[in-house]
Amino acid sequence: MPSRRDVLAGLSAAGAAGLAGCSGGSFSPGRDGSTEWPVPGYNVRGTNYARNAAAPRTKPSERWSAKTGLAVGRIVVADGAVLVPAADALYAFDVRSGDERWRVPLKPYGVAVADGVAFVTLRDEPAVVALATADGSEQWRTETAGQFGSAPLPAPTSDVVFAGDTTGRVTALSRQEGARRWSFDAFTGVYSLAARGERLYVGTTGGTAYELHASGDAVTPVWRRKIPGTVRGLAVQNDSVYVGAFGGGFLRLFDGAHAGRTAWHAPDAPTVTDAVVFTGESVLGADGGGVAAYDADSGSERWRWSADGSSAASAPAAAGDTLYVGVDGRLRAFELGGGTGVGPYRFGAQRWSYDVLPRCVAVADGAVFAAADDVHGSPGVVALE
Repeated sequence: MPSRRDVLAGLSAAGAAGLAGCSGGSFSPGRDGSTEWPVPGYNVRGTNYARNAAAPRTKPSERWSAKTGLAVGRIVVADGAVLVPAADALYAFDVRSGDERWRVPLKPYGVAVADGVAFVTLRDEPAVVALATADGSEQWRTETAGQFGSAPLPAPTSDVVFAGDTTGRVTALSRQEGARRWSFDAFTGVYSLAARGERLYVGTTGGTAYELHASGDAVTPVWRRKIPGTVRGLAVQNDSVYVGAFGGGFLRLFDGAHAGRTAWHAPDAPTVTDAVVFTGESVLGADGGGVAAYDADSGSERWRWSADGSSAASAPAAAGDTLYVGVDGRLRAFELGGGTGVGPYRFGAQRWSYDVLPRCVAVADGAVFAAADDVHGSPGVVALE
């Protein structure tokens, strides 16, 4: 990691004229203080970006904190509750007060919320469970072929929820009673899911990305593409699929008539954990080596903030004009445009940092919610505003 002296020297040498125009895009602060984060990727397209959401842009204060088991999946926020998948239970806390609403002693992998129901994939048994967000009561439980390596995903245009397990089986289940509508074999474990309309995108541990046409009770493969590494993150827009691969960087794949062809590949992009951020202008990710942003159209690097690699990074989340991620031992907030600078020497990229290293973050209700191994001395979740 560059020293402060190196950074200042680099900025001084560049000069004000050299710094002009070196930012990574223009973004506006979010102003809506009532937003939710109902699925791990914020929306079914997996963008991890709440454009209109208000969130702390300056050093935050603590709204509340609460104890949990070790977080094992990403936080979601919906129906006035913060849901934390932990090793010992799924916890639900009141979004404003932090009071515990309920906990269910499952061993969840991931959770997603739609229409007052929390859909949960499990680690210790091959099943999907539906719980009422109001009180945690079980609505249904459906056995599956294998245990889970991905969070569930509610379909955007039908009444099903998708789940992908470690055997490679993708299953569509009725949201109302958990009945199986269809299944598809992706051959290796399913790690990532995203959707657009009737299109479902699947990323596997074996390094394959799929597009499926998922309509009602039927599924049809559209294309498949081999990826250089486990597909750790998927984000979808109308004509493109952005892929974060373990050890393989970022890729933009064409959608539609171009059927999975590569638009660009950034092999030196971060080895992401669980997610990429897609803002429309940029694709961002983080690992132990820092944070980096790439132009969504061309794949050229827009900006980079370097860390020393001594600690892992959390999956990032973004809102308005700010990126939130656990990296280099702390929760950090960055300007989405990267401030100004040359190469790794940035001025104004980091907005603030907070002394907690989260496993995951979410942005909702005007706050950042972070689950960490050490929140005031024990595993827990903290709300910052």
